[in-house]
Amino acid sequence: MHGSPRRPGRGRQGEHVMRHGMLRIATVLGLVGLATMWNPAPVGAADEVRIGVVSPMTGPTAKFGQAQKNALTMAADDVNAAGGIKSLGGAKIKLVFGDTRGEADTGVTETERLITREKVHALIGAFQSGVGFPSSAMAERHQVPWLTFGTFDKITERGFKYVFRAHANDTIKARTLIEGLVALGKRASPPIGSAVILAENTEWGKSVSDKQRGFLERAGVKVHFVENYPYAAPDLTSLIVKAKGVKPDLVVADSYLGDALLITRQMHEQELRPVAYAAGGGGHVQPDFLKNMAKLSDGILAATMWDAAVGKAVPWIAKENERHVAKFGAPFTEDSAGYYQAFQIIVDALERAKTTSARELRDAIAATSITDVNHKVMFLPYKALRFDDTGQNPFATAMVVQIQGGKFRLLYPESIAEPDARVVWPYLATTR
Repeated sequence: MHGSPRRPGRGRQGEHVMRHGMLRIATVLGLVGLATMWNPAPVGAADEVRIGVVSPMTGPTAKFGQAQKNALTMAADDVNAAGGIKSLGGAKIKLVFGDTRGEADTGVTETERLITREKVHALIGAFQSGVGFPSSAMAERHQVPWLTFGTFDKITERGFKYVFRAHANDTIKARTLIEGLVALGKRASPPIGSAVILAENTEWGKSVSDKQRGFLERAGVKVHFVENYPYAAPDLTSLIVKAKGVKPDLVVADSYLGDALLITRQMHEQELRPVAYAAGGGGHVQPDFLKNMAKLSDGILAATMWDAAVGKAVPWIAKENERHVAKFGAPFTEDSAGYYQAFQIIVDALERAKTTSARELRDAIAATSITDVNHKVMFLPYKALRFDDTGQNPFATAMVVQIQGGKFRLLYPESIAEPDARVVWPYLATTR
């Protein structure tokens, strides 16, 4: 998405995700154990390994899907150029894409198509939690490993055995953002005493905003209200005016790209001037947000799972990011980095499993235990990458960045912050 005005009809995409998603989940889960399981036959030497990718390639979030495709294409090309999966006799990786269009029902249908028709051996998806939640249930039904990108906590809280998440969930991201804001705010003035939270009404928006409210209240910050607005709404003036009326010190927005642009622009138009403007990630940490918002983005703080600054401490990560910039004209994004990491986890598991048998590949993924920051699976560098009994990596972390002069600066936690980076306070657009 670009910064141009949105068409009124786009809001139906988010309504579709929310209205049909839960019904689809119930249907899928009700069939678990009743339907005949589909397991692609194990391959022998020099055959193809098919990895399904469930992403929004069209629709309001297509920009994200293209970034994910770019990252995976680069990673797959690297593996194939190096001789493929060596334990499988040089089997080449083939990426097979399923377009969700940002819709829950479509995501489930595409997941089933990739499994039953395309015969994929593993899946990565589905970016939006409201799409990934029911789609991963379809993968579980068919017993095909699913590496999720969605941060919705409940994705890995259903007792599933084939669903894994290597990165942070909503709880981790919300806690990191609020702890970071409190820590950074102590160094500046004026302090934060009150807040409003503006979040889209998808599974992700409702989940992360609820977590943020809890962490803010525990930190002693008064939350005037949490408003879940229609996903991809064409206008949010009334919401911005409502927020302005309570004069919050902090505005937190949980939005995808189009909504992030809209909220920021309309905050400026309505002269909503908080001490701090923060985001739960999503659209605010995308390169296109910087391109479209110019000076209005200066001072925005955001939670993210990826920032190019981590490469300063881990040279191979910096090199990969430079290659990505050279190839696609833009750095990795939070979501494309997560997809890249998921791909590397599958490749590592394939080498150890020495088969594409779904059960054995699933067991190899579950047995992942890596602490070497120079290992390819550590593209999002943690203390360790392991999976607990729920499929969640308990070592996953997040970070807080701030937009300064059109660039993201890594500020929190202090252990990985850029040494020369200093928090800008208050939000710069409030002074213009």
